[in-house]
Amino acid sequence: MKKLIDIEKLLQWAMRDELPKGRPVSASAWDLIAQFAQLGVRVQTSGPADGLGFVPGAPHEDAVIVAAAIECVDDVATFDDDANVFGLFGDLAAIAGDCIAPIRSARFNPRAIVISRAIAGARPVWKFEHPTPYPMRREIIDPRGAVRHVPIVYGVDADGDVVEMKPNRGRAVARDGLYSFAYSPRSPLQWNDPSLLAIGHARAEYVAWHGALISLVAALKGKLAEYEPTMPAAVARPWITGQPVSRVLSDGKPPMSIGLALAPKRPAGARPIESEIVQKSRPRAGVLRLARARKAEKTAISLET
Repeated sequence: MKKLIDIEKLLQWAMRDELPKGRPVSASAWDLIAQFAQLGVRVQTSGPADGLGFVPGAPHEDAVIVAAAIECVDDVATFDDDANVFGLFGDLAAIAGDCIAPIRSARFNPRAIVISRAIAGARPVWKFEHPTPYPMRREIIDPRGAVRHVPIVYGVDADGDVVEMKPNRGRAVARDGLYSFAYSPRSPLQWNDPSLLAIGHARAEYVAWHGALISLVAALKGKLAEYEPTMPAAVARPWITGQPVSRVLSDGKPPMSIGLALAPKRPAGARPIESEIVQKSRPRAGVLRLARARKAEKTAISLET
């Protein structure tokens, strides 16, 4: 009776343990796949080709069949539907709008991903820290000629139009702050560390890898002498459904979901986090003292007269 084996574990066994046998020590994974898939036999040589010798032994016959199947895996995968691309972001989909077009135009190589992940003995990375919001900035030249980077701020003018606001200067800072709150200033945010595009690209590779595993199960069904591959234990989109403990690459940790929230977390009763705009809009102590001194001086003059 054939041994049931998870397709992911089968690929790791073939690529890491069996296919290197009889090959030059310095042979790459691509050399192994290309030679076995195209020739189907071991190439006999008279001696070490690179001075490092050969890995002892001969690969298992099932590993040779696996290599040929990997060679037939598609080398191009694309996403042609916005809904599928949005699905890569899970709880982050609401802030991922600018990343949809780049990922739709990208091309992924399932064959290369399958080989590299089997060699590494690990799945494609899909879990990331929550991105950090940063206000978008632009360069300005201050009155002294120095270049500064200030947040881009938009506000609603008297006509009700949304316009880019200029920072206040001089006495207007003491009166209204850096930006006048009468115009409802707001700054567009940019999410980074990691970037949303990097998250989407990595998860697209995971989806391409998972789809290739499923296709390999179908291609190898009934073809092997000792093993029978089963569907991957890895979840198709763990950032949405959660990732159970794997029977292939268990790390001993309990099942978990990514569970990202867009709201900043702070202890109950803690002081709210102020935005950079609010912080910069608050008049500095020196400016306040100057304004009070001038007001007191005017009051004294008016009393004398």
